Amino acid sequence: MDASELRWTLAVIGIVLLVGIYLHGLYQNRLRKRIAMETLTSDAADSVFIEDEELHAELDNLSQIMGESDDDYSFDEIKINTAIETDSNPAKPSSPEWFVADIISSLDPDQMVGYLLYHSDYQFLVNEKVENAMRLIGLIPNMDGYMEYHHEYELIFTVVSLSAPGHFFDIDEPEFFTQGLHCFIDLQTNCNPPAAYEIMLKKIDELVHLLDIKVYQSNHDLLAISDVTRVRSKLSS
Repeated sequence: MDASELRWTLAVIGIVLLVGIYLHGLYQNRLRKRIAMETLTSDAADSVFIEDEELHAELDNLSQIMGESDDDYSFDEIKINTAIETDSNPAKPSSPEWFVADIISSLDPDQMVGYLLYHSDYQFLVNEKVENAMRLIGLIPNMDGYMEYHHEYELIFTVVSLSAPGHFFDIDEPEFFTQGLHCFIDLQTNCNPPAAYEIMLKKIDELVHLLDIKVYQSNHDLLAISDVTRVRSKLSS
């Protein structure tokens, strides 16, 4: 056998060996997978296919979380987003218990004009925001802790809190909050109710923009232009 034939023979033998090793490896892999699926736990079977340890750990963690969720919750506890579920008729929050300050309860309803200012969803107004808004529009506290607005040294209107105790002595405290504000004019003591009413409306409008609140009548109906026109007519007569 010459050198050329020897090289060809060795090449063929090498190819046959490589193919044999490759086929033997495939067989061993299939055998291991089959044994794992039939005899080992599910975790051991996963380890045959998943060699990335971080990925394996993540899958174990996910399985644990899903197991805990199944134990703690039921399908009855799953809720659809209320805004989507009742889109055409959104639920209105429960109305809070409004506090009536002593100064309000002592007045004859026919001898005062006032409006309620609060969030439509009844969120609380907190100390710093309320204090800043009152300072910006020119409200000052009186001896009883209520806020007053003066124009040319005359009292125009008073503001009380819709939450107990009704006054603002502790407005500078971090814990202060109020359900809303009650702005009113005492018609018995005011010397020019029509002018005072216009000034109060202007200041209320400023509070609405500063605090992002709405204006309501004493019966908690939203204030409308027709209501303002009616009061103007009453005060002018």
